[in-house]
Amino acid sequence: MRGLIVSSLVLAAGVGVSLASGQTVVLSSDFNGSVPGAIAPGVATLTGVQFYAGLGPVGNQFGGSFLRSPTGNTITVTLGNLPAHTGISIDFLFAAIDSLDGTGSNPPLGDFFKVTLDGAQIFRESFANATADQIQSYAPAPGVLLARRIDLGFSGPGSYYTDSAYNMDNEPRFHNIAHTASSVTISFLMEGPGIQPLDDESWAMDNLRITVLGTGTCPADFNHDGFVEDADFTLFVAAYNILDCADPTMTSGCPADLNGDGYVDDADFTLFVVAYNELVCP
Repeated sequence: MRGLIVSSLVLAAGVGVSLASGQTVVLSSDFNGSVPGAIAPGVATLTGVQFYAGLGPVGNQFGGSFLRSPTGNTITVTLGNLPAHTGISIDFLFAAIDSLDGTGSNPPLGDFFKVTLDGAQIFRESFANATADQIQSYAPAPGVLLARRIDLGFSGPGSYYTDSAYNMDNEPRFHNIAHTASSVTISFLMEGPGIQPLDDESWAMDNLRITVLGTGTCPADFNHDGFVEDADFTLFVAAYNILDCADPTMTSGCPADLNGDGYVDDADFTLFVVAYNELVCP
């Protein structure tokens, strides 16, 4: 119940809940509203997930809408004013939709999903849906594969139009990437000589979350003065009243989302109380 915020801060003393150490979520979106301002989608659009709905572990499933892109289009995330940090992680659900052609040897010659961070390539692998004999270079890490070459809607069923789903939260290449700059630009692109129109092949992302690592152990100190006190509580209340981290009026990076679930709610209040009662940052 969101009315919890009006109760006394001392109510939760001794709860014993620890703040996540050294991690700050700087962008989180389930794409069930507007596209966050930090994301330049190109020609990608919010689209219903169709039969992808429910794929994924509890708490991280496809649902509602996702950000769907044709091949050859770049989705760019640009974030500034990052807290001091030593690394960055990128989590998202990935939908490979319709007749993606893998590495390819004959026309069409291939579709490669490429991700760059500040211009440096961190991931490039081909994805194949159209036929079982196509070469897909991507070998999913444990826990990544959710569905492979089945009809999940869109241009199917039948023929070359099968779909696949992946939980990239478990792909090691997207985690603990060395990074210290105060801003970051991340691009996502399905490219290659085999790219085709949207009604033939496409891809989508859902539940995108970007986290900076090594940010210290006092995430509830929103004004960075070394204490968790009334000034921080005022900032927390403002974020709590907005609720959704994807809301364009929310503070950049949604620092009050202490548990990283994309919302500033009672769960975050409980964590804030623990830090408030400690007062001095460790």
